[in-house]
Amino acid sequence: MLNYISIKNIVLIDKLELNFEQGFTVLTGETGAGKSIIVDAINLILGNRADKSLIKKGEKEASVSALFIINKDHDVINLLDKYSLKFENDIILRRKILSNGRSQSFLNDELISLSVMKEISNYLIEVNGQNDQVGLLENSNHINILDEWGNLSKNTKGLSISYKLYKDKVKSFNEYKEKLELIEDKKKYLIEDLDEINKLELKDNEINTLIEKKNYLMSIEKIKDSLGKINFLLKGNIESQGVYENLVLSKKQILSILPLNKELFKKLDASIESTLIEYKETEAILEECLESVDISNLNLDDIENRISLIKRIARKHNIDESEIINFKNQLEKNLYNFANSLNDLKKMEEEINILRKKYIEGAEQLTNLRQEAANKLSKYVNKEFPVLKLDNASFKVSINLLDEISWKSNGMDDVTFKIETNKDSGFNFIAKIASGGELSRIMLAIKVSLSSERKNNSTKTLIFDEVDSGVGGAVADAIGKRLNLLGLSNQVLAVTHHPQVAARSKNHFKVNKSNENSYSTTSIKNLNYDERLEEIARMLSGEKVTEAARHAAESLMNHN
Repeated sequence: MLNYISIKNIVLIDKLELNFEQGFTVLTGETGAGKSIIVDAINLILGNRADKSLIKKGEKEASVSALFIINKDHDVINLLDKYSLKFENDIILRRKILSNGRSQSFLNDELISLSVMKEISNYLIEVNGQNDQVGLLENSNHINILDEWGNLSKNTKGLSISYKLYKDKVKSFNEYKEKLELIEDKKKYLIEDLDEINKLELKDNEINTLIEKKNYLMSIEKIKDSLGKINFLLKGNIESQGVYENLVLSKKQILSILPLNKELFKKLDASIESTLIEYKETEAILEECLESVDISNLNLDDIENRISLIKRIARKHNIDESEIINFKNQLEKNLYNFANSLNDLKKMEEEINILRKKYIEGAEQLTNLRQEAANKLSKYVNKEFPVLKLDNASFKVSINLLDEISWKSNGMDDVTFKIETNKDSGFNFIAKIASGGELSRIMLAIKVSLSSERKNNSTKTLIFDEVDSGVGGAVADAIGKRLNLLGLSNQVLAVTHHPQVAARSKNHFKVNKSNENSYSTTSIKNLNYDERLEEIARMLSGEKVTEAARHAAESLMNHN
């Protein structure tokens, strides 16, 4: 329930504080006094657009604060838990409008986003204004009104989850299928590329090995020349002795003097002997190198052609030569995955069918519940019509199944409210038949029937902003009765110009506008019995209150 509201620096209001009670409360006052400003301030708490023009002239900011007292079972508690917002028994929502046109939102002095404030406040308060009955004119709104009336939020939330899972899976399936179609188009080229690389029979690090061989072959003459010089230096020629012969002669010389001093020449003799052995090994290796160069079967043209082929394939796929084998492995993997992807696609289709079936089951169950709620709603609204002076009118809820292409997260139903204003005139869309006054009474009938049908711990504060406009005295009295009845189970606040409505209220506020030195301000007063009597008399008679008007006002307040 809305317990308290504070309004600061909004249009004509300096500072206004109101304490509300349970039941039916009215706000009255002369035209232009500022009643609509109070409703506009409440709409700011509901998340409506904040404009800097709302800030009172000469001030830098404006604010609205609303205190709500909720019970421990209220549905809004789950929402507060969802956003990890702390509270005890009270919720204070505050909206501040800044001079730059921006606004700030708070819950119990904790900064929150405007969207969160809007979501929370919609659990706590509902404004039905003169133009808000347009919701009845839009067929798309009827399903939401019916679901709220039938208390079907749990069913719609569950179905919404099923719908999202189903649609997400369909989306994934289509994206996956599209991807496979692209792969299918490229499959022929993948096979050709893989076949070309397989025929290449590329070995690890082959390109580097080939380059080394190419460099070797291109330097073969230089190698032969160097080896020939080494051979000459080691072996000599016909005219000169080689290293080996000189070592042998050195050995003979050592042997001739060895007996003269063995201790001195023994090491030299052993060293020359070792050198002779190592020389023979060097000579053998040199022979091997010479033979290898002479019998080399490497072909420079073949090597260059092989290198060219490897580089061409690498360029074709925009990769490095060293990445060809990895690329080949990826091609094989892609073709393997494609071969298995058709099975994956089939599994996804099976999952889609399961999710679709679950959605249909939930939607059909919701359709049945809506049909039950529609029958009850029609019954209760039609019961209210005579009381609201719509004696010849009849109301019904039409539910038709949508084509599959039009299924939605809230089901497969097309819900439409229809009305017949005169007997046997035929039912038609509300927008084509109902007047503004009739729309207000239809909405009031729905609210009253909801109150009669379902008691819960999460009722909202209902605000009616001149929904009785455009109706006569008898109809206004009927509206006052229903608002009073609605106030027995809800907190109801109505802005009205009708004395018949005001007389039915439990609590009465009067909005006043005063002018001093061309400066206008709006104030509000909670009226006692005598003050109420005078205000209702004013509403009956106009600017000059007569005794007859006072007697009539007293009669209205006594409900005679």
